[in-house]
Amino acid sequence: MTENQVEQPDQVRRDVHVNYAQIMARLINPQNFTGVVGRGGGKSDGILAPHLHDCVKQMPGGSFPLLGTTYMQILTRTLPAILNGLHRIGYERDRNYWVGRYPEKSLGLKLPYYTPLDPKHCMFVRDGQQLSVVPFVGQDRPGSANGLSVDAVLGDEVKLLNKRKLDEEVRPIKRGNRERFGHCHLHHGEWFTTDMPTGKEAKWIFEAETEGAKPHNAEAVKLILDLEQAVYDDQQRLLKGPNASATARISECRKLQDQLRRDLTYYFEASSFVNIDVLGMAYFRQQKRDLPPAKWLAQILTKRDQATEGGFYPSLDRDIHCYDAHNYSFVDKHEFGAVFTDCRKDDDDDPAQSLTIAGDYGASFNCLWVGQRLSRLHIKNQSGFDEVRYLNHFYLPHPHETVDVAQAFCDYFKYRLKKQVDFVFDQTAVGGSGLGKNTYASVVIDTLRKNGWKVTERYIGKVPGHHERYIAWGKALREKTPGVARQRFNRENTLVGTSAMLAAGTKQGKNGFEKDKTDEKYTTTIDQSLTTHLTDGADTLFWWLTVLMGGSGDLRPLMTST
Repeated sequence: MTENQVEQPDQVRRDVHVNYAQIMARLINPQNFTGVVGRGGGKSDGILAPHLHDCVKQMPGGSFPLLGTTYMQILTRTLPAILNGLHRIGYERDRNYWVGRYPEKSLGLKLPYYTPLDPKHCMFVRDGQQLSVVPFVGQDRPGSANGLSVDAVLGDEVKLLNKRKLDEEVRPIKRGNRERFGHCHLHHGEWFTTDMPTGKEAKWIFEAETEGAKPHNAEAVKLILDLEQAVYDDQQRLLKGPNASATARISECRKLQDQLRRDLTYYFEASSFVNIDVLGMAYFRQQKRDLPPAKWLAQILTKRDQATEGGFYPSLDRDIHCYDAHNYSFVDKHEFGAVFTDCRKDDDDDPAQSLTIAGDYGASFNCLWVGQRLSRLHIKNQSGFDEVRYLNHFYLPHPHETVDVAQAFCDYFKYRLKKQVDFVFDQTAVGGSGLGKNTYASVVIDTLRKNGWKVTERYIGKVPGHHERYIAWGKALREKTPGVARQRFNRENTLVGTSAMLAAGTKQGKNGFEKDKTDEKYTTTIDQSLTTHLTDGADTLFWWLTVLMGGSGDLRPLMTST
């Protein structure tokens, strides 16, 4: 072996544990795969990583983009998991793959057929002396897919993808290279993984199930498995000694399987229990204690239709109401693996304006939401309508207290030049007459001021009733009432909060609809960040920025009329 040659990952026998979901993905090995597998099921490291290895081996020199809702998602969640999976099968960084840079010229490696001019946003993977490229395509980076000509697409957490952008920006770039890789059944394929979709915006994922259930696909899967059994039988015969007939049959079966895999769509579901040998029973006991029942059923047991039909925020739609805003001029200055924990990574805060905060407080859970209202004429607002933007939220469970959440806000925004905040709070933050010391509100105010913030207090009195909030949110989210600002959530920063809003149920009360707050009672058994606490904080911020600050003044009569 020469100096520039390296041992390839598949040249060494390695014992690697695989679960049933990973086995089925490898056995069927279709052109198009959608795997809906519970949390901790080994999707990225055990399904996508081996598939990327197959693409590199079978289509050397190709382009295999890694798709994510945001570029930050790829950097911080998807890519680390895939690299972990590659390491399990023998890959080494700066030996078998390079992230964000070209390999050293001294290695004499052949570049991919479509080599990016800038290696910053991609990874190069080696097969012998040939490199393939894995561009990082985040849907929040305009143009990140433009000009690409790719050979296969991989994506994790795809329930968060914007389907329209997938169809218009990514699927059209699966083109070209047929003369090189047209023989490979994986060419121009898609391999997607996710846990169970719960929002209506993610129901498109089940299109793969409908396609996979069509007779030609279902029969192809059955034949592939039958052929695999035939291969196994002949492999057992070969253990007893040379057998030309068995060898020939194995070769023929493999050819038939590859033909069946071409244009095949395969959909697979499994609960988190598929990976119990790795996770252990303690993991499931903990998840059962921490998760609300709906989350347990959807994220662990992979049960469908856990989204709250007729919930407290029935018109909330992440495709409409969420946006992406990362400051990539800051992010791109850092090497892969950097952790971003402050406001410099964001690009939606108007630094000339003060921030507005509101929260929910108690012994078991404390939170603060952060927002701003932008007029339709604001330079950062391209919608043509006034917008209320929910920039971030901070939350901590018991034994953390209100002061800890307020400090988390200060730490996150410590690099903000204008340290000025409007603090919105209702009677639940002051208790009784509100004249006592060391109330929840006073703790927040004191903490902010100690950290150099100028605080303007916005006391709104009695909290609006559930039915009033239900009606007002409905009008704002449906976007059909003139004069009402559009509601927009930073997708990445408020992911937990919007998930809680989507899961918030309703019940009929004596004064109309009420928010179902049953899960808040189980303070020692359910993770309170997944209950309605966060939604109450959002309600207070919404009421101030949308209703009380609305357009020409107080919009309560308009917003609460049915």
